[in-house]
Amino acid sequence: MLIEGANRFGLAQLHQFRGRVGRGEAQSYCIRCPTRRASRKRTRLSAIEQTNDGFKLAEIDLEIRGMGEFFAPGRAGYLTCAWRA
Repeated sequence: MLIEGANRFGLAQLHQFRGRVGRGEAQSYCIRCPTRRASRKRTRLSAIEQTNDGFKLAEIDLEIRGMGEFFAPGRAGYLTCAWRA
């Protein structure tokens, strides 16, 4: 499998892609090709080479990207649920 623009995907998505190949008896490969050379994205791509453990990848992703904010002003889209006091 060849993944072009691998730096645009999250670690969870790349881990899922990697799990889709290699299920049979034949040797298989998952090749990730980034489009840009950003240090944070290189760190994410190198993390997926270090482990096959999805939980460990989630911890690494949390360390790199942080928790995020649900109500951040920079978020896109609309909030469709109604909050009641």
